[in-house]
Amino acid sequence: MAFYGSYLHALDDKGRVAVPAKFRDALLGGVVTKGPGYALVMYPPAHWERLAGERAYSDVADADYRDYLFHFFSSSQQINWDAQGRLLLAAQLRDHAELSRNVVFVGMNQAVEIYSEERFTERSKRVEPGSWERIRARAAEAMGQATSVGQPSAVDA
Repeated sequence: MAFYGSYLHALDDKGRVAVPAKFRDALLGGVVTKGPGYALVMYPPAHWERLAGERAYSDVADADYRDYLFHFFSSSQQINWDAQGRLLLAAQLRDHAELSRNVVFVGMNQAVEIYSEERFTERSKRVEPGSWERIRARAAEAMGQATSVGQPSAVDA
């Protein structure tokens, strides 16, 4: 399932937030963990298993890689909710994303990111055309689809 759209929900005093109904079935049993910046990331079960399998532990790996594994796995929690569809987010996750009241769930294709309303607003600012082309070209490059700025690519499709 591809996740898309953004959905605003209130975080209650106990740290519970309703997961958008559109996302629930696909995310149940998956994992939520710290993401880049001030985001949390929710992974559906199959995607999480693939990511976890790609991130093998090694006591002889360099310190940066072990630090990455530490932060990636130590803050992770399984996705389950109560009868009202509310997910209880651990305090360390809420602190990382600076969640206090309103939470925005953002579909990001294979995963869902969670932001505070303030961080979402900050991240949602208009991208000027020149910047958009630069960002699109960098994304295409990262996906192994070298394109020239202004030329259509699979990213545009």
